[in-house]
Amino acid sequence: MSETSTGTRLPSGGKRLGMERSEWLNDWFMSFSPRNSNSNAEGPWDHWADLAVQILRHPATAVTWPDAHAAVQHLEPRNFYAEAGRPLTEAECDELFGDHR
Repeated sequence: MSETSTGTRLPSGGKRLGMERSEWLNDWFMSFSPRNSNSNAEGPWDHWADLAVQILRHPATAVTWPDAHAAVQHLEPRNFYAEAGRPLTEAECDELFGDHR
C-alpha cells in the first residue's frame, strides 16, 4: 500500500506503480507513482502482477467481485520497492507480447 497525493492508502506494486482515488468521481481510480508522486505508473510485469493481487485482495473487491476476492486470499502480496522479483527476459517478452522493435 502507498500513500497517495490525496492521503489515501491504496494498493501499490512497486516504487513507481500504484493507484489513487479520484478527487471528483466517487468510484473512480487512476494510476499513481508512489516514488514520483505523479500519474506515470510504470514497472516490470511482476510489479503489475503484485498490484493486481493487492487489488483483488482489497476489501472493496469483496464487495464488487466476491469470487475474485476469494480466489486470491492464499496469495501474499510481495510489496516490491526494488526490482527484487524475477523479470521477464527479452525473449519471453517477445514470445508473449510480440517483438516491440
